[in-house]
Amino acid sequence: MSARSTAGTVTQSILLLVARLGFAAILVGRAWFRWQVEGMASQVARVTEAGLPQPELIATGTVLLEALGGAMLALGLLTRLVAALVVVENVLIIALLRWTSGLFANDGGFEYNVALASLGVVFVAVGAFHAGLDTLLFGRRRLASMGNEGVDLYQPKLGSTQL
Repeated sequence: MSARSTAGTVTQSILLLVARLGFAAILVGRAWFRWQVEGMASQVARVTEAGLPQPELIATGTVLLEALGGAMLALGLLTRLVAALVVVENVLIIALLRWTSGLFANDGGFEYNVALASLGVVFVAVGAFHAGLDTLLFGRRRLASMGNEGVDLYQPKLGSTQL
C-alpha cells in the first residue's frame, strides 16, 4: 500500500470515528433526555396518544436502544446491527408518528429522524471501520477465513472508480 493511500485510509478512519462518536453521543444524549428530563411516564403517554400497542414496551425499548446502542456505537461494538436497529426505529417514527407533520422539526416533523436514519445507513455500510471493537473482535478472523489476510475489504484503491 502506498503512503498516499495509507494516509487516505487513516484519514477516513479518523473521520468515520468522529462521525460514529457524534452519532453515539446524540443517541445517548437523547436517551438520557427521554429518561431523566421528560421522564418515562411522558414517553409512555406520547406512545399511548399515538395509538400504538404496548406503549410501555415501545417507550422502554426506544430508550434502551438509544442508551445501550449509543454506548455500543461509541465502542464500535456490533456497529452494523445497532445502526440497522436505529434505521428501523427512525423509519418507524417517521411513518407512524411524524409524517403528517411534514419535514421540519419545528413543526413536529421528521428531519431529525431522517438525519439519524441516514447516519445509521452509513454505519450499516461501513461498520466500525478500523477504529472499533468490531475490527478487533471480528475483523482479522473474517479476513483470514476468506484467505485475504491484510486486504481492506471496504476500501477501493485510491483513484478507483469503484464504489
